[in-house]
Amino acid sequence: MSDYGDICKDLREAKRAARDKFGVPCPKCVELLPKANPSILLPSQRCKIHGYRDPRKRTPETEYMTKVS
Repeated sequence: MSDYGDICKDLREAKRAARDKFGVPCPKCVELLPKANPSILLPSQRCKIHGYRDPRKRTPETEYMTKVS
């Protein structure tokens, strides 16, 4: 695999890990679409379906693009 492919794979894995650890389901998706899978939102992220924005503040821990040591 190329270097670019490795970088993209690493970013996808980091985003998946951040969503698993810090993500919450969109309350509008849960309320309005009970049978569908809700959007999983990171802090300050906007739901693409309903426009709901998660009110939690982003921190370096919740960013998947920054390294936390």
